[in-house]
Amino acid sequence: MGGCIGGEVSDKQLHPLPENLSCDSHKNHLINKGKLTEACEGHLLNPLQIRASPCLFDFNKATCELQPNVHVCQEVEIKGNQLESTEALVQNTIDILNLNCDRLIQNRHKLLTTYNHLIANARKQNDKNCFSKIATYWFQKKWSSFFTTRRLLLGKHAEICLENMRYDG
Repeated sequence: MGGCIGGEVSDKQLHPLPENLSCDSHKNHLINKGKLTEACEGHLLNPLQIRASPCLFDFNKATCELQPNVHVCQEVEIKGNQLESTEALVQNTIDILNLNCDRLIQNRHKLLTTYNHLIANARKQNDKNCFSKIATYWFQKKWSSFFTTRRLLLGKHAEICLENMRYDG
């Protein structure tokens, strides 16, 4: 989400607006339509206050949607949360920022396909270190596109790589 422009410059024929706006663009759309107050602190995650680990999100490979990581959400308390639970706060963040719009789901699907090809090729070559190699390649830039999806696909391998890089969110 670090460098996101929210879909404002995407192909509007392929990804009509406002349903394919995301991040602050979608949040601002909701505010402008009176569906969300400008003072929405505590109703969505503040990226400046999220702990680097563990990840509060999960990735559904069947739908390519982000969802709350139920187990992590049960263990983590978010300061200033105005909702009934951390899980509700994460889900509300997904909804307010429209993180499961068609445009983002299609891009996550492309990333999942790439990931599956990388793994299949590595297995053919009997590369036992493929996951750590992919993690190192994917996280060499601090804010690679679809960072959270990449992190979730690689699981513990991503966490080890990010810890070694001293990732702090």
